[in-house]
Amino acid sequence: MAPNSNHIQIGFPSLPAPASTTHFAFLTEWLNDCDENHRGCDPVKKYPPPTRLIDLGSPDAPVVRLIQTTTTETVKYIALSHPWGQGHSFCTFPHNLAQHKAAIPVRSPNFPDTFRDAIAATRALGVRYLWIDSICIIQGPHGDFEKEAKRMEDVFSAAYCVIAASSARGQRDGFLRTRKERQFLQLRGESSSSNQKGSLYVCRFIDNFAEHVLNGPLSKRGWVLQERALARRTIYFTDWQTYWECGCGVRCETLTKIDNKLVSFLGDPSFPSKLSSSLSDKGFDRGERIRFYEDLYRQYSRLNFTRLTDRPVAIAGLEQRMINNLKAKGGYGIFHDGGSLLSRSLLWRRGAEASTLNRVDFSKAKQKEGKSLPSWSWMAYDGAIDYLDLPLGGVDWRNDAVLDPFSSPGSGRNDPSNETAVLKAMARPFVFEPVGEPGESVDVILDAGNAQGVTGWEGWKAVVVGTRRIAKGEIVPVEHRTHYLLIITALTEGDGHETIYQRIGVGYMPGGFLGEEGVQRVTVG
Repeated sequence: MAPNSNHIQIGFPSLPAPASTTHFAFLTEWLNDCDENHRGCDPVKKYPPPTRLIDLGSPDAPVVRLIQTTTTETVKYIALSHPWGQGHSFCTFPHNLAQHKAAIPVRSPNFPDTFRDAIAATRALGVRYLWIDSICIIQGPHGDFEKEAKRMEDVFSAAYCVIAASSARGQRDGFLRTRKERQFLQLRGESSSSNQKGSLYVCRFIDNFAEHVLNGPLSKRGWVLQERALARRTIYFTDWQTYWECGCGVRCETLTKIDNKLVSFLGDPSFPSKLSSSLSDKGFDRGERIRFYEDLYRQYSRLNFTRLTDRPVAIAGLEQRMINNLKAKGGYGIFHDGGSLLSRSLLWRRGAEASTLNRVDFSKAKQKEGKSLPSWSWMAYDGAIDYLDLPLGGVDWRNDAVLDPFSSPGSGRNDPSNETAVLKAMARPFVFEPVGEPGESVDVILDAGNAQGVTGWEGWKAVVVGTRRIAKGEIVPVEHRTHYLLIITALTEGDGHETIYQRIGVGYMPGGFLGEEGVQRVTVG
């Protein structure tokens, strides 16, 4: 009986050599098919081109050089997503800018293999211009990184395609190198003929986008989460094979197609449009979107940065899209929609694997938004975060306990004046002989863990942002109801000036632990 061909994966038993004519022809076919058949995956044309691009020249004049663009021209370019790695990096600085505009020394032993491979791939895909961050952004104290970093949404959304060096761990590694060999068996028919047309191959399964890409070395880099979400389509070069991702899913070089809806949210070329319209056209409700964004921030907080001061910058473009999707205001990892969203997003906590969250020193950072990061923003810290496990629809939120910190001029991330964002909150003292029953649920998670310098309960105040909702007909005294709270302590005081408080943690406990007297409106910076 002939096998059912519908259950046999048709593909290649062995993949073409990296950088071979066949390999690049295969990748070009992916691009051409997406151009012709996938609506919504084409680059966004409303954005101006990057300030600088690498001109790869032409066959007749193959000089590679850095060029300055104009805001009116439309340029077809490819963007590289790559890890910087440890040690010396190849960059453009003020002192070599003129040299790079004349010619970039691609044949020099000091020129990174990852960049050399990006040039080869871009040329093979029929594109003349390439964007690489360390070359196209002027680095160093007198560079323009702070200005250009805010344009990452433009750069990746407008790119014709993104190529991701997923197998590289630094600029020197390259990604068009020999890949891990795929094992397979060849099964021939009964005929002893040497004709191979009737052969059947049983191959080792190597289609693992999650392991090769999502858990690969490149995806541990802080900037990559935003780069992936903003890209319209991406080609990933891994140790095993090449993957393609666009709005229509993930494709493998083995000819397999992966259709994972959870993975596809970040592959959405118009992120986060897929959160607003599911396959059933019922869409995602507000609670589901909140859960998704919390998971996104959890993931982002666990990524690595060469410069910790990049933590609030490397997700700024993505954050603005999330704010728009929630029809909210916000910044610094916090949302505000006039309802419960502000209270909920303030209840982030130190991750279970993090013994302490250390404040990032922004004093030397040139960007103003870095200098003004408030203590109630998790982006002001180095370390993993989670959120208090709160039931959707199971909390009565006290929306008057915290006031909108984004309403005054200069308080938002995108405001040019960008003054310090402060939170006005109703603070209550703790009591040391609580009214409550023994064994009632109490949990306090300090941002600094057990670090020294915490004054103790006598110096703390609580900002109650919500209480556990009770069932209809249930009678629970307020002193026994679970209260969800932000924990703060005084930072500065004296000389007639206003006392400024800072966040030190979050928690939940029965209302009997909180005093009814001495409630006051305070400023949390």
